[in-house]
Amino acid sequence: MTSVHPSRAFRPRLGAAGRHRLARVTKWRPGVKEIRLDRLLLGGQNGLTAQQFAGVVDDPLWPSRRVVDGPHAELLRRARRSQHAGRELTTEDILASSYAEMALACIRHTGSYFEAVDADGVLAQARRFVARASDPSAPVVAGHQHSAPGLPVLVVPVESSECYQVLDGHHRVAAMAEAGVESVPARVRRGVVRTPLQELLQEMSWLDGGHELYQPIDAPEVASWPTVRRCTDRLESIWAFLVRSDMPAGSGASYLDVASCYGWFVSRMQELGFEAEGIERDPLGARLGSLMYGLDPARIRTGDAVQLLRSAQRRWDVVSCFSLLHHFVLGRGDCTDVELVQLLDSVTGKVLFLDTGQEHEHWFRKSLRGWDTDHVREYLLANTTFDRVVDLGPDSDDVAPYAGNYGRHLFACVRD
Repeated sequence: MTSVHPSRAFRPRLGAAGRHRLARVTKWRPGVKEIRLDRLLLGGQNGLTAQQFAGVVDDPLWPSRRVVDGPHAELLRRARRSQHAGRELTTEDILASSYAEMALACIRHTGSYFEAVDADGVLAQARRFVARASDPSAPVVAGHQHSAPGLPVLVVPVESSECYQVLDGHHRVAAMAEAGVESVPARVRRGVVRTPLQELLQEMSWLDGGHELYQPIDAPEVASWPTVRRCTDRLESIWAFLVRSDMPAGSGASYLDVASCYGWFVSRMQELGFEAEGIERDPLGARLGSLMYGLDPARIRTGDAVQLLRSAQRRWDVVSCFSLLHHFVLGRGDCTDVELVQLLDSVTGKVLFLDTGQEHEHWFRKSLRGWDTDHVREYLLANTTFDRVVDLGPDSDDVAPYAGNYGRHLFACVRD
């Protein structure tokens, strides 16, 4: 039997009410409407779609970036800083900007960027943009390929979000943001688009195409997606326990997260000074960890958790394993549940942090009957070589739309 995806908690998909709630945040009706600037995301450039341009510049998060955080706005901020310093925006300033980088990428792949076909043209284009932004009443030079000032920007809704992708009007949006405007009139095109990040998240095998996050991800187009596990509560409990127990805490101590999903815990423990690694069955986990948390993909070993634990030739000071054990208790793994905890025992140097599904959860009220907090603690003591098993309390994930589930206790299995 092939083990289930290690990252996936056994739970039903969102019901009709949940799907309806998500559908409401997608703007489907076309027409002109006022849209907040913080909901406008970068779109395609110079005839390339947003996805095509993201591929051209090797930046999958290009369509996940707000226009106010993009290259058009960055050039205007440079100009403002130069003005405050009492000097003109220099050639070096412009060519060092992400705006010039974007324009030159368009030239390399499409032959031009508006009228610019080389670096000199990009400089002229950038200076015209800065001049128009500082004086919106200035006329557009005849023959230049910009939309007339005052026209609504053209956008398309981003699927299952409150965001829109800009199809035409990046310069206008950036200029209005620089002027302190909070919203703009926009013409909404029919249809919807998905960002590469949304597609990558939905391709992860545990999601089955749903609109949920398993670990926290900071991106505007998934801000309305429910986050299944908030994770920060566990991290705080883990760190507090390590510090007060005089356990290995950073400074080169080793850490392994089994079933690491996107790699959130690997990333945070690395920030705390650990030599952190993860094991994740889905190869997209390493890709997401690299994109969203800046993780080195080599830190995530891809493969079946049982096989990788069996072949491990070392121990890690600190190990974590969240929401995996109950799959094996329910017979969905490559080995027995006892063998899994013994494998985790065998690779742990000082402390194992573990949680599992419990009987108080609505979806496990029959299948995990008897698996209450006391039983889990006694089970871990009976089937491992740890000296102590400490109950660190429940998680904080028993909230809508998952109310009645989670609230799983975190256990620290310790060698004295």
